Amino acid sequence: MVKLMEWTQEEIDRERPLIQALANLKYDGYQQYSTGMRFTESLVNWLNQFANAIERNVAYDFIKANLIFISSEQVTHLINICFSEKIDPHLTAKTAKEMEISGHLITKIHNANEYSTIKRSSLFLGLSDGAKIDQLRRSSSIDNEQIFSSYYISKEKQVDMLEKLSAAVGVNAKFSSVFLIDDFTASGLSYFRQSEEKGKILKFLKLLYKDKSEEDSNARLDELIDIENLSLHIIFYVARSSALEYLKTAIGEWQTLTGNQFEFSVSAIQVIHLDVTEKVLGEVDFGKLLANDAYFDPSILDSHYEVGKVTTPYLGFNECALPLVLHHNTPNNSLPILWLPTDKKFTGLFPRVTRHKE
Repeated sequence: MVKLMEWTQEEIDRERPLIQALANLKYDGYQQYSTGMRFTESLVNWLNQFANAIERNVAYDFIKANLIFISSEQVTHLINICFSEKIDPHLTAKTAKEMEISGHLITKIHNANEYSTIKRSSLFLGLSDGAKIDQLRRSSSIDNEQIFSSYYISKEKQVDMLEKLSAAVGVNAKFSSVFLIDDFTASGLSYFRQSEEKGKILKFLKLLYKDKSEEDSNARLDELIDIENLSLHIIFYVARSSALEYLKTAIGEWQTLTGNQFEFSVSAIQVIHLDVTEKVLGEVDFGKLLANDAYFDPSILDSHYEVGKVTTPYLGFNECALPLVLHHNTPNNSLPILWLPTDKKFTGLFPRVTRHKE
């Protein structure tokens, strides 16, 4: 490493402890490293691919100043505070409205029967495995019969959920609040693409409003959920601010197009603001490395990648230009120079495992 970077003794004394600390505190926890590989080894291999010490130092300095690594412990913390930070405020506000009292009377609201009923009549659905929906249930005192790991729910399971709901809050009950949970979005495109009639949230809505849907009738949700009094809340543990705005707009436009009106919100516990991308784009020297064909592999431009903008594909999916790594996998919205898989001509510092295969 020292020879590779052409560091002075002063630089060695400064950088070596920092690299070790970063590895121990967070980066060794990246789950997609191959057997025997950890951050320090990956860093050496990554830097060795650059042409000279000048480029290597530019790349290294960028990592030190800009990399955002969200560890397993941080995700767990976000899940553990999801109920108090994002879910309970909706339940409290809904109860206050029903009781016709101020939403500031938290203790009175939480002790009311109305609150218990509204909480039990809420349905929590995971949009992917990343939602870790069981962990959310354990940290939130949510009943097991009001939570499911997918929005595809069989008729048999729906009947069972409704029977238990009716036993808890009264006969002929339906779920009136729905919380769709997931771990991360940077563009929002995998959740809603009206022009292609694709996306997880759009599919959920089509299952719910059966008269507008061509989805599998065995998984339709209109008998499980009260569409006349629906409040829908979409919550991400981590999300880019522009993705949240995109989804709010997309859902609003769908409501106008279909005439299906309901209360909804889109939010995240940890929001990544656009200044993160702006800072990356302002790194002129590192930008030259990103745009260098030697450090990018065009074979990543498959049909899934091309759903987003691809004028400058070296900025990541939909040109999000994120310096972001999630402990379980690096999102493709991040800079490819960070995540290019090991089978490409250039290997990223945190190689990504791709879900989609063509």
